[in-house]
Amino acid sequence: MSLPRPTLFISYASEDRPAVLLLRNALEAAGLDVWYDANELGGGDAWDQKIRRQIRDCDYFMPVISATTERRKEGYFRREWRLAAERTMDMADDVMFLIPAVLDDTSEVGARVPEKFLTVQWLRVPGGQPTPALEAVAARIATGDHSVPPPLDRPPPVNRPRVATTAPFGKPEADGPPPMPPFPHLGDNHNLGHRVKFFAEVIWWALAAGWLLFKRAPRWLRIIITIWFVIWGFSVAQCNRSQPTPAGPPKVSASDKAEARKALRATAEKFAQFGNKPGEKPGDKPGALAEIARSIAAELKDADNSDKKIVVVPFNLGVTNEADAKFLGDVFTPLYGRLAVAHPGETGLSTKLPPPLTDEALIALGQKLDAGYVLGAHLTTENGASTLILLLVKVEDASIAWTARYPVAASDPTTVAEQIATSVLAAVAAK
Repeated sequence: MSLPRPTLFISYASEDRPAVLLLRNALEAAGLDVWYDANELGGGDAWDQKIRRQIRDCDYFMPVISATTERRKEGYFRREWRLAAERTMDMADDVMFLIPAVLDDTSEVGARVPEKFLTVQWLRVPGGQPTPALEAVAARIATGDHSVPPPLDRPPPVNRPRVATTAPFGKPEADGPPPMPPFPHLGDNHNLGHRVKFFAEVIWWALAAGWLLFKRAPRWLRIIITIWFVIWGFSVAQCNRSQPTPAGPPKVSASDKAEARKALRATAEKFAQFGNKPGEKPGDKPGALAEIARSIAAELKDADNSDKKIVVVPFNLGVTNEADAKFLGDVFTPLYGRLAVAHPGETGLSTKLPPPLTDEALIALGQKLDAGYVLGAHLTTENGASTLILLLVKVEDASIAWTARYPVAASDPTTVAEQIATSVLAAVAAK
């Protein structure tokens, strides 16, 4: 009796359907049972329930990533991607389930995909045409081999282009800081109900105005104020337990501050889930409160990059040439994953270092973040040939721990990333 064919669910944006048809034909030719909405959902089917069941029961999930998915802010495929990412939470780390496929030159760095997609290798299938890499993976899983090598740690977040969004009071953020809300007007009717409503609006105005002033402050000042509130909360809790209060400001260790930041960020992220209800506008009060929570969580997340053994600066910061930026991104993604696996919890990322890159700038960044080492890179062009220059500085004694140059022409990004990772780990391990 023959075994059933492995099942694979393809999730894609409708604009990419012609390329997906080519991809489906190649996978079916390799012996896989491919499912996607165009040929499985008939009239009268409970569409949403059937898709959820297919994602829950399939052996493999292939999200198709392209410039179309990057451009679209909304789409049912994003719900499918989230469902697949949630299913991986119940799987062992060495089980292959997610097989992302890219139809064009979209880079993993900065891609608008769930974070879980960034922990596995992406397949490049230009225009949906089968490649040797796709055929090798399809032949492997067709035999029932679910195992994969240990996944890379999540690639680093990068600065995405800012998109004009609606601020709490109806003004686009990209046009500058939102204006102060108008002060409530009491009106001519002075009965008790109107007075109560007026005082409630005054309280809301004070909260909104305070938040807007906080949001206009420099980032470093907002982080300091947030940490100060956390420390103040610990002090109040100690006083409520009738414990003696030491003279002067309370002394809090670095580990306590880190735990406090994590706890406050988790609370803010949970609070952010209570966003706008269906039918509400972005300026409604629940949505504004959710925006506040999301902003606080993002600020605290940036603060978690301090006290790391290695801090890495993305290689493509300030690079305007599309080909150079893609090469740097393809080198940086596996390199950062290798470093994060070798030093879990001790590898950080900073996007706050504008070009030009110098050893003095890297040292200053490392001192600011209390890091052990800082790794950066930039491209130089001489006689029409581009060269990648790497620089690893040791913050403690402000010395150069390692440096190297790699020619870009005819270089394999994966090989270059592996060579850099090996050299950096050896330099960091040397006492």
